[in-house]
Amino acid sequence: MSVDLYVAIPMVNWPTAAAVQQCLTTRAFPVQIKHFPALDRHSIKGDGILASIDGKDAYLEGSLAPASAMPSEIKNINQRLTKATFKERIRPSDALLTIRVGSPIETRAASYIISALIVCFDGFGFEPQGNSHGRDEFAQTLLQGADMLKGM
Repeated sequence: MSVDLYVAIPMVNWPTAAAVQQCLTTRAFPVQIKHFPALDRHSIKGDGILASIDGKDAYLEGSLAPASAMPSEIKNINQRLTKATFKERIRPSDALLTIRVGSPIETRAASYIISALIVCFDGFGFEPQGNSHGRDEFAQTLLQGADMLKGM
C-alpha cells in the first residue's frame, strides 16, 4: 500500500538541497539528502528525492511543479481541501511537491523531509487519504509517526 504526501511552499521559498540539509541538521533529524529536485518555474518535473536514513537509502518517488503549471490538478486538490473543510488552499504562486511512499523507511524519510519543508520554508502539508493537514501541527504529527516507525 502506498501513501501520497503533499507539501505546498511559496515558490519564492523553494529551497536548495543544501538549505534542506541545513534545516534537517539544525533540528537533529536523522536524514541526509543525496538528491533534491530543483524547481523549474515553468514545468512539471517527475523528479523525486534520494535520502539516507538509518544508514539506508530511500528513494521518494515524486513530482515537483509550480501550481500555475497544473491548474486542473490544483483545482481538484483545492476542491478536496474545501470538501474536507481545510482552510488552506494552494495558490498559483506555490510550488507543489508530491511524494509517494510505500515502505516504513520511505515513510520515515518523507516525514522528516516534509516536516523540514513545512517548518523552515513556510510549507503547508497534507495527506489526503487520512484527511490530515496543516503547518507546524502537521509537521509534529509526521515526526511522531516517523519515531514510531524507527527500526521497522
